[in-house]
Amino acid sequence: MNGLRASPDQQAAEPFSDSRRRTRSRVIKSAKILFAGSVIDCVVQDVSVGGAKVRTPTPVAVPEKVVLQVLGGAAFSATRRWSRGLQIGFDFEDVTPLDGHAGVQAATALDALPSKGLARAMEVLERAGFFDDPDLHEAARQAEAAYSRFETALRSRVHAKSS
Repeated sequence: MNGLRASPDQQAAEPFSDSRRRTRSRVIKSAKILFAGSVIDCVVQDVSVGGAKVRTPTPVAVPEKVVLQVLGGAAFSATRRWSRGLQIGFDFEDVTPLDGHAGVQAATALDALPSKGLARAMEVLERAGFFDDPDLHEAARQAEAAYSRFETALRSRVHAKSS
């Protein structure tokens, strides 16, 4: 699997199975769990053709459907099967990576947006009397509304593509 495959040496030296349908190979790969505009850093600890086990820095609640994106590698649509402490087990929806996946790209764009949006900046400028010109005030109002629509559309795309 692109971006997640254990090296041939790792596969030969470390395959294991513990009552799973598929044999897993131990790996250490940085990754991100993406869902609804959230990004959680994690480390992939083991992987099979059909899924992966990851470890997060702190216990986190993740929804059933997510995108698991390996840093510098592929992304996979995944279903959470279990969660215990810092570890989460995922089944891949498809063994084919989601290269160029729109949900992954939307999540990345959403993550790059300022956390407070334009609303806070507009409040500061309005309190300072910056919008004394009615045309400037209307343009700012329209920009804030457009920003809000853009953010909502990105969140919708992330949710639709990772579910």
